[in-house]
Amino acid sequence: MSAPHRRFKIFLFFVLFLLCEQLPAVAQKDTVSLEPVVVTGQFSPRSLRNSVFNVRVLDRTQIEGKAAQDIESLLNTELGVRLSTDMTLGETDVELMGMSGSDVKVLIDGVPVVDRGENKQSLSQIDINSVERIEIVQGPMSVVYGTDALAGVINIITKKPKTSSDKDTWAVGAGLHEETVGKEYQPLYGAGLHTANVRFDWASKWGLYLSGGLTRNSSGGWRGDKTGRERMWSPKDQYLWGGTVGFVHNKFNIRYRLDYLDETIYNPLNGTDLNPGQISDRDYLTARWTHQLQGEWNAAKHLNVNFAASYQNYRRRTRTIVTDSGTGERWLSTDESAQDVSAMRSAFARVTATWSIDPKLTIQPGVDYKQDIASGDRIHGEPQITDVAGYISAEWRPVAWANIRPGLRSIFNSDYHAPAAIPALLAKFSLGNDLDLRLSFARGFRSPALRELYFSFHNSNHNIDGNPDLKAEYSTNYSAALTWRILHGSSVRLASTLTGFWNDFHDRITLATDVNDPTHITYYNIDRFKTTGGTLENALVWKRLTANLGVSLVGRYSRTGADDIFAVSDTRFRFSPEATANVGYAIAKTGTTLNLFYKFTGSRYEYVFAIGDTQAGMQKMQSYNWADITISQKCGKWFSVNAGVKNLFNVTTVEGPSGGPMGAIAGVALVGCGRSFFAGVAFNIANN
Repeated sequence: MSAPHRRFKIFLFFVLFLLCEQLPAVAQKDTVSLEPVVVTGQFSPRSLRNSVFNVRVLDRTQIEGKAAQDIESLLNTELGVRLSTDMTLGETDVELMGMSGSDVKVLIDGVPVVDRGENKQSLSQIDINSVERIEIVQGPMSVVYGTDALAGVINIITKKPKTSSDKDTWAVGAGLHEETVGKEYQPLYGAGLHTANVRFDWASKWGLYLSGGLTRNSSGGWRGDKTGRERMWSPKDQYLWGGTVGFVHNKFNIRYRLDYLDETIYNPLNGTDLNPGQISDRDYLTARWTHQLQGEWNAAKHLNVNFAASYQNYRRRTRTIVTDSGTGERWLSTDESAQDVSAMRSAFARVTATWSIDPKLTIQPGVDYKQDIASGDRIHGEPQITDVAGYISAEWRPVAWANIRPGLRSIFNSDYHAPAAIPALLAKFSLGNDLDLRLSFARGFRSPALRELYFSFHNSNHNIDGNPDLKAEYSTNYSAALTWRILHGSSVRLASTLTGFWNDFHDRITLATDVNDPTHITYYNIDRFKTTGGTLENALVWKRLTANLGVSLVGRYSRTGADDIFAVSDTRFRFSPEATANVGYAIAKTGTTLNLFYKFTGSRYEYVFAIGDTQAGMQKMQSYNWADITISQKCGKWFSVNAGVKNLFNVTTVEGPSGGPMGAIAGVALVGCGRSFFAGVAFNIANN
């Protein structure tokens, strides 16, 4: 056993012993509800069963049960969700229903989050300690949330203080998490993962409320098979600060939220063959400000008005410092792209009204506005794209067991001609007390983002250029979901959901590499792209046992047109399987909870388009297994501790690119950093 592992296991044992030896355990509840309240895409908050959309919810219990320290580690074992990571840039892309990148929309409290590139780096830049739950809707939601929502949305719901009309309420919490990265670990700082957070909430009985939190994430990176100073996974420091102030009354609720990110990714480099004594440090410094103002107003008995506005300022700087290892002299590198700045500014506003005309009919008209502006050393001028849209949706209940929801959205885009109307039609039928059927049809439209049109990014591993000649994407989606529920008394609950989907894209935007320079990447349209497949998910609660078992099969199809610069020789669907098993058991007498999270990610074949090669090539993504085991212990009323093993099967790299040219290193995809061990402690006290 290595010295870092011995130190960590001693630390783990010490934490468990110190906090649990003399503190009584707290009993756990016997059952867990399968019917949480959801808000994504809804006219008003409602139970999961009554939602027209098929929504998946990851609540705070699941977040804490998995000991997740970021959004990616929470999603990586979810059925139908694929993640691919660029270790150098510290960015992760997410895929739903076989579609990734700009077709998945990330929201915070229903407000879209700005991302600099094709990958969803925002997922690694959100404080998970401020998250109450995550709602995932798979399928086009262009009518409700506009462009970038063709594959679905990931809506991150933040914590809100608990209010009471009888008394002032408050809560204070703090946490510490220590984790190895493979075999690499140093206590509290350096090698390994180190997370510390504090949070407070306060609400007066008169309606005023405040909350805030600070989290520091520090990682020493992962060496892997690199030598010298270099790392396969770059070290990273993050400071995430956020706070909310609001006022709630019986007819309205208004709140302002501010989030700030300060992130530095360190990329230490070895000297070159020509100058072995000159070493470089290429760092990526990110600052992200996010302002949100939201409110709800009960204007009349049957009329509610909601508004949301946000302004986001994202800035990422590349800084390269050269050091003479002999003299210690340091200077800024003058190489191309060694010093670089890119910035994104985004303004957003939305107003909706929900009018209940009668018990059978509710309508919701709305308007929204979004403007994105890009600037930087690699962008000519300050290009901008503006979207203004109006939409209307309705819920019609002709009979008690049917809910039909048609919708239309009309978009004005400053750069592209959008369809006069984008339609959607959803329906939910209660076929019995235990059986629900959901059907949906939707059209989608997405204009190219600024990053796809104008953004240029260059460093030692990537040379990415936008394409101002891109066409807009159009899509059609059909999906169905059948849910069967069984309830035996209060101790056994079973829910099984069978889903199927079909997506058809025209002028799909994809990445293409240069056949003479694999690091050079740009964007192109391909004539046709389709995905199809389905899932079977089963959720069981039996006394103190919870289990979720699922399987999925996703197929992808590509076809190039006569005018495309690429050609595809095989237009058959390429299918890839997945299987998941998440099991938890609570021991009431001791306050202990045991959890197992497992996922099998099947192999798949993907086309790789190369400029200069008219025939698209095929690459294989190798299958792999992933599992995490956690144990958590309640220690009295205030403390809890957890410990466990992540990446039980010791996965590091697999054959093939991780979701595209970015993340692919010589045909090897970086999936994980090997088996890791963790331990954490949390303190929470409240008067509510």
